[in-house]
Amino acid sequence: MRNLLAVALVSCASSPSHPADPITSEEPPIRMIASEPAAPPPVITPIEEAVAEASANPPYASDIRSVRFLRGYAVKKEPRAEAAAAGVAKKGTHAAIQRALPPGNGCASRWIEIQPRGFVCEDVLEPSSAAPTVASTFALDGDDDVGPLVPGVYGIVRGTNAQSFASRDDVLAGNGRALAGSNTVRAAGAISIDGERYWRTSRGELINARSIAQISPSKFRGLAIADGARLPAWIRSHESSRKPVVTRATPSRRGKATGELAPRTVVTIEEESADGRFVRVAEGAWISRADVRVATLAAAPPGTTANEKWFDVDLDQQTLVAYEGERPVYATLVSTGKYLHATPTSVARIASKHESAAMTSDTEGSVYSVADVPWTMYYDGDFALHTSYWHDGFGGPRSHGCVNLAPRDARKLFQWSSPDVPPGWSTVYGDADNPGTLVRVRSKKVAEPAFRGYARALRDRAVVATSN
Repeated sequence: MRNLLAVALVSCASSPSHPADPITSEEPPIRMIASEPAAPPPVITPIEEAVAEASANPPYASDIRSVRFLRGYAVKKEPRAEAAAAGVAKKGTHAAIQRALPPGNGCASRWIEIQPRGFVCEDVLEPSSAAPTVASTFALDGDDDVGPLVPGVYGIVRGTNAQSFASRDDVLAGNGRALAGSNTVRAAGAISIDGERYWRTSRGELINARSIAQISPSKFRGLAIADGARLPAWIRSHESSRKPVVTRATPSRRGKATGELAPRTVVTIEEESADGRFVRVAEGAWISRADVRVATLAAAPPGTTANEKWFDVDLDQQTLVAYEGERPVYATLVSTGKYLHATPTSVARIASKHESAAMTSDTEGSVYSVADVPWTMYYDGDFALHTSYWHDGFGGPRSHGCVNLAPRDARKLFQWSSPDVPPGWSTVYGDADNPGTLVRVRSKKVAEPAFRGYARALRDRAVVATSN
C-alpha cells in the first residue's frame, strides 16, 4: 500500500531557481535519481468477470445515494484483497453504488462495486444520503487556473545544520533529526515555539522557518490551439534564457537592429532563410533560429485511432504538443533531461497518474527528499511528466530524465489526459483495460522511437486482431 500513496521517482531531476525565487545558484540542485518503480506493473491480460453472485436486493435503502470512504483506500479491479488496484480514493469521497457482492477474498464484510469502476471492502465505507462526488468542469482552452499555482506553500531547506523535529517537546528538548542532502517541503501549517516560528510540513515534521526559503513556482503556461491555427514558437536566447533577443531587418547577425523580443514572447514563423539559420517572425524582424523554440506538427504514432489523445515531446525543441487524433489542441515548453541524464526516446502510455507524489532517494551521493510533487504522470517505467515547482527553466534541458512541466501546464494536461481520474480519487492506474494517453518522446536522431510497456502490447494485440 505504501507505494500507492507515496511514490518514489526514478531517473528525474531538476535544478532550482528562477528570477522570482529566493533560492540562489549556490543551493544544491534538487536531484531525482532512480530508487524503485512508481507503480505496479501494468496488467496486460483482460480481467475476468467476478465469480461472486450479485445481491438479489439493492445494497442499501432507497434513500442512500452513495457510499463515503472513511479513509484513503486502494480501489480494487476485482473483489479480492490481492487484486490489482484501479486507483486510490481519498477519505471523504462519495461514490455511486453499482452493486454488492458477498464477503470473502480478504473482506470480512461485503464487497461494494462503485462507479465508475472498482470494488471496495465495505469495512472502509459508510452509506450516505449525499450525492456522489462530482468532477470539476475543465477545458484546455478555459481560463480556470486563476487560483494558486500549486496546492500549498513550498520551500527548500537551507543550511548544513538544519533539523526536523517530530513534536513540540522534541523541539524544546533539542531532539531533532539532521536533514541530509537536498530537501524541499510543503507547509501544512505553522507554529511558534519558544519565540521561534516553525513550519509544520505535510509529513508532520517541524522545521525552523529560518532554515526554509519559500519557493515561487513558475507562472509560465502554454497555449490552447484553435482548430486550424498554426503552432506557436517561443523566444529563448541561446546565450541566456533570461536575455531578450534582438530582431534584425535582414537574415544576418550584421543586419540592422529593429527591436527586441522578451524571453518567451509567443511568435509564429513567417519565413525561413535559405540557409535555415534565421527565421522571420514579423515584418522586418529576423532572428537566429537558435533563439526560438518551435512547436511543429507531427504525424501520429502508428496505430493511433481517430480523435485519440496523445502527447508529442520534441527533445530538440524542448516542446510538448497534445493532440486529439491529427489535431493539435495544446502546446507548451518543457524541460527534459540534461547532459548525462538524457530523456530516452520511446512511445509509451501513461501507466499511472498521481495527484501528488513524494519523491525521495537515499542513494549515496544523491540524497534528496522532494515533497508532494503535484500532477505526476508516469509513462515509461520510472519516467514521468510532472510539475516542477522548483525551477523556471522551461524550454531548455533541466531534469535528470523526466519531462518537467510548469504547474499550470501540468494541471491542465493531467486533467485532459487518460486514464481519467474519477472524482475524489488521488491516483489512477492505466493498463490494457483502461489505457492511458500515448506519449511519444522523439528527436531528430530518433524520429520513430520504439514502443515500450503496455503500449507495445496493445499495438501488437491490434496487429494480431487485424490479421485474423
